[in-house]
Amino acid sequence: MNPPILIMKKFIIPFLCIALPSFAQEKKEQKLDLSFSYGISHINYSNYSETSPLKLELPKFGSFLEFNADYKLPKNRFIGVGFAKQQHSKNIDDGIVINSNNSGIVLDNYNNTHTKNFYDIHFRTAFKNNIQFTLGVFFFIENLNTNTITFDDTNTYFVLNNEKNRADNLGLFGSLEYYFKLNSYAELGLKSKLYYSLNGVETIAVLPTLRVKL
Repeated sequence: MNPPILIMKKFIIPFLCIALPSFAQEKKEQKLDLSFSYGISHINYSNYSETSPLKLELPKFGSFLEFNADYKLPKNRFIGVGFAKQQHSKNIDDGIVINSNNSGIVLDNYNNTHTKNFYDIHFRTAFKNNIQFTLGVFFFIENLNTNTITFDDTNTYFVLNNEKNRADNLGLFGSLEYYFKLNSYAELGLKSKLYYSLNGVETIAVLPTLRVKL
């Protein structure tokens, strides 16, 4: 018999008989999902009041990115943790006169930035029609710029402050997702998210998403 055929029979075929079931078993044991999303966010308010001397307004649309790590449970369900960062910014050109001597404040191409950092725990369900739904709880830390004018007996003070809200802002969020399978280890999809707190709707986001299965 041809020597290469003997080698195949003695070594390669037995190896394949062992390796292929092991590989199939490894595919069944994919337990960890890692995902990255980047897209646009929407807010329906500006971060200044009508009494602020300078109008540090914000655009309604900004950027939104997030990372998630999910552990697989039975019946195509997952539990996970996530981090997301939202940012809205606008360059401001504005100025005011702050006293009777015509002294004033001028903002020249001042970059006004508003950020929110979200931290969450969530549950996700994957359905057979490529649709997935996630529900979770979150808290967020918000950074925004404010400005005020104060007076004493002899002086006038313009105060520009970067305010960091406390991390006890709690809420619920939900997301609806649709994915296309790229291969056994990756899928690409689109996600829509809604964050809701005691203050009302915090954020709406639409996010292209890449998920990797380990």
